[in-house]
Amino acid sequence: MHLGVWRLRSYLAALLVATMLVTFAIVGSTILLLRIPQIERANREEVVRDTEELTERLEVLLGSLESRMELMSEALESMPLLQVNGLLDRAAWDGQSIRAIYLASNEGTVLAAGVAPNLREHRADLLGSDFSASALFRSVQSTRQMVWGDKYLSALSGAVTIGLAYPVGRDRILLAEVPLDYLLNTFLLAAGKRTSSIWLVDRSGEIVADTEGGRSVGAMNVLNWPVLQAAMNYGSLPDTFRFDGRNFHPAVSRSQALDWYFIGGMPAGMQNREIRGAVLFTVAGFAGSLLVGLLLAPFWASWLTKILRGIVARAGQITAGAAGGPWPRGAIAEFNHLSADLEKMATTLQEREQKFLAIFNASPVPMSVTDVDRDFALLDVNEAWCRAFGRHRADVLGRNVVDIGMLPSEHGTQVRDVALREMQDHSVVSEGTMLRGDGTPVLCQVFGRKTRIGKDNLMIWATMDITETRRISNALRELNTELEARVDIRTQALGTANEELSGAIASLREAQGELVRSEKMASLGGLVAGVAHELNTPLGNGLMAVTALADETRRFRVTMEEGLRRSDLEALLASVGQATDIAARNLHRAADLVTSFKQVAVDQTSAQRRRFELREVVEEMVASLRPTFARTPYKIEVDVPIGLRLDSFPGALGQVIANLVNNAVLHGFEDRSAGTIRISGERDGEDCTLLRVEDDGRGIPAALLERIFDPFVTTKMGRGGTGLGLHISYNAVANVLGGNLTVHSVEGQGSRFEMRLPNTAPRTGEAAAPA
Repeated sequence: MHLGVWRLRSYLAALLVATMLVTFAIVGSTILLLRIPQIERANREEVVRDTEELTERLEVLLGSLESRMELMSEALESMPLLQVNGLLDRAAWDGQSIRAIYLASNEGTVLAAGVAPNLREHRADLLGSDFSASALFRSVQSTRQMVWGDKYLSALSGAVTIGLAYPVGRDRILLAEVPLDYLLNTFLLAAGKRTSSIWLVDRSGEIVADTEGGRSVGAMNVLNWPVLQAAMNYGSLPDTFRFDGRNFHPAVSRSQALDWYFIGGMPAGMQNREIRGAVLFTVAGFAGSLLVGLLLAPFWASWLTKILRGIVARAGQITAGAAGGPWPRGAIAEFNHLSADLEKMATTLQEREQKFLAIFNASPVPMSVTDVDRDFALLDVNEAWCRAFGRHRADVLGRNVVDIGMLPSEHGTQVRDVALREMQDHSVVSEGTMLRGDGTPVLCQVFGRKTRIGKDNLMIWATMDITETRRISNALRELNTELEARVDIRTQALGTANEELSGAIASLREAQGELVRSEKMASLGGLVAGVAHELNTPLGNGLMAVTALADETRRFRVTMEEGLRRSDLEALLASVGQATDIAARNLHRAADLVTSFKQVAVDQTSAQRRRFELREVVEEMVASLRPTFARTPYKIEVDVPIGLRLDSFPGALGQVIANLVNNAVLHGFEDRSAGTIRISGERDGEDCTLLRVEDDGRGIPAALLERIFDPFVTTKMGRGGTGLGLHISYNAVANVLGGNLTVHSVEGQGSRFEMRLPNTAPRTGEAAAPA
């Protein structure tokens, strides 16, 4: 039996055992998952209930001591001091509940003392002692009520004791020492037999009693316990706490009469008896199921596999080729179906073997089967093979191709070696010439596939006559060579055409550059003409004023010869003032126009990079363009705020603005009696500025919108438009200014061009700036 392979009987037995174990594990785990939370919840409720009940019981039991103290206080109010010692001795007679009792003044001085008989020799040492420093004394002195104290060492015996104090009238206090054993016994009596563990803790955090026989008394201080701190601060208790190596569910109850805390704990998890019992019960059930499964599974598996073993034996007989009787049947329907299916499969395999043999013989492809281990002796050939090679089946079986004369002996050895070498990949493909029975050579392509049937290594061969195929292949090869020569000739012709086309493209690019330069010069020429016209008006007005002043001067000289009057002098001064004012204003206007034109001309004819105020450049450009608009019904509005400073190329920017304004006038306002161009700007983030040039003209047709920035795109081609203005503007914004230019337009509603410019143009723009 191979490693990791099982007998069916063993596998079924193991499966049965595993099923039983998994079932019990699921059921047991489900029970535990449901039962354990119920137990935990019940434990929490029980520990709370036990703690509260113990608090009430201890208060009742210790109430007898409180009653005795109250009765003695009432008796001492009217009793002479000489009789007090006797009363106090009787109170501490047995020393079990009260070991010593003192009567002290309000100042803390011990006036009388009663002690157990075995300690009375120390009475004299106590009289006159000062208890004013005692916390218990100060507490009852301030509250004038009965007070239970924390643990302390007795001044009389040095033993750990519990203090109890009660006021006597207005000027005295009664203090009693209660033995710790008495408190512990009383605590155990009140606790009875409980599952919970409960600790009695005083105000200082000392454990003064517990339900475990006093094992924890004095062992540690629990004032910093999270449980106690939560109870003292009226907070929520933790789900569990750990003490003495165990986990507990907590409960805390505070005694109002004693001003002490009762801390209860119920064991949690596996430390709880009920939970531990439930888990052990489940584990025991699991182990029992395993034992029962191990005992019953082999018998059940043996009975189940009996019929299957018979089926396997019958299948072995069929495989060995032995004839047998009917296939076995049993009481299990599935095994009966399996037996019937195997019987049908065996019959089908026999029929299929016969069918494959018929197909082999009926195949039109010559096929043969050889034995590799017997020097490739032929085991079978089909009828197509016999026809193809002109041989009889009976003459060739048991012999190889060399023996029957299909190959010369020297060729046969080579073919056998090649076949053995290529059989490493389980397949052989070969070509060669074989001889028919009449000696006629046949060019064949042979395909072989190695297979193993049982212990025999066989090769299945398929042989194809490729004599005609090879002839056609040779003819195609010659034709292909001729076609390659034709392709070479055609390639040379295409190379020549490509060179001619490259020269044409270079000429077109040179022509495009000339057109762009012509467009720039035409734009500048128009600008000069407009400025010249604009200068004509202020210069003419100035000339007229100077001419009028000269006329007035000549008349004044004539008047001086005839006799000068005051009115003549005043008239001359008025004329001079008016003429100089007119001349000065018009000359200033001309100077401003010249300054603006100089700046625009310098910017547009140079690649100078400088820092500038965007509003100033826009206004200078608009001022240079206004002469063009002076004779039109169109107007320009500028809304660029002050403070938009750029470090860029003002010439390129001015050229773009001029092109966009001219584009609006030529195309947007065509055949319109009015129109407005608005130039606005604003900051776009920290590093960019947005400049818009928009008009309320005709808009751009949708068919042109996507290629509006391509060269030679215009609606006025042949009518004064070159189609290069927007192309130049786009290149200037993108390549020189380092920004982007976009257009938004709806036909009939105007157009808006937006330039998004960096506040500092890239340095690469200096080389690309227009000349």
